[in-house]
Amino acid sequence: MTRRRPGLQRKWGYVVNSLQEIILSYEEASSIISLYADRWMRARAVSFAVRKGSLVLDLGAGPGVMSRLVESKGGEPVLLDVSQAMLSASQFPNRVRGTFEFLPFRTGVFDSAVSGFALRDAHDLYKAIGELARTIKPGGRFSFCDLGKPDSRLLALLVAFYLRTMPAVIGLATAGRPGVLYGSIFDTYILAPHNSELKKALSLRFKAVDIKETQLGGSIVAECVKRF
Repeated sequence: MTRRRPGLQRKWGYVVNSLQEIILSYEEASSIISLYADRWMRARAVSFAVRKGSLVLDLGAGPGVMSRLVESKGGEPVLLDVSQAMLSASQFPNRVRGTFEFLPFRTGVFDSAVSGFALRDAHDLYKAIGELARTIKPGGRFSFCDLGKPDSRLLALLVAFYLRTMPAVIGLATAGRPGVLYGSIFDTYILAPHNSELKKALSLRFKAVDIKETQLGGSIVAECVKRF
C-alpha cells in the first residue's frame, strides 16, 4: 500500500477558496483561534530568519501580516501567494502569484524565507519544501510558525477537538456567516504530518532544524538553516 504524501492534495482547492472568502476577518479571527499566540510566534520566526538588508520570501503571504514584521526588521519582503485576492489586500509592491510547488524564482535568489500559518496548506508538502530550499542561498535561514500535530495520540486528539469546534464558532462571531469557512482549518490539521515527521522532511533540505512546540504541541515555530 502506497503511503500518502503530506499535503492537502484533493482538499487544496477547497481550502484556497475558503481562505479567499474570509480575507477581511483573516488577521483578527486567526489571532483569536490561536489564543493570541500567533503574535509572538510570528515575531520569533521573523527574528530568527531576517537580517537588515536581506531579501526575504514570505511564503503564503496572504494579506502581508508576516511581511510587515519582515519590513520592521529591515528586510525586503517578496510576497508569494496563490490567491490574487489575498495579495491585493496587502500594501507591498513585490507581490507574486504562484504555488509553493513551482516557485517562479531563480535558484538561491533569497537571503532567507518566512511563512506564517501557511506551509501546511501546500498541495504537496515535500515538493514545497524542496522548492523553497532551492530558492534560498546556501547558509540562508527559513523560519515559520504553524499549527502542529503532536506525536502523542492523546494530545493530537485534544488539539483536533479544539480545531473541530472552535474555528467555525470564532469565525462566525468575527465575520458572520462566511466565517464558518474557518472550519477548513480542521481539514488542514487532519492532513498535516505529525511534528516529528515534519522535522524529518525539513532535515532532508536543511541542517540544524529545530521545532519548538507550544500549546500541547498544537502550535510550532520551526527554525532551519540551509546546507552549504
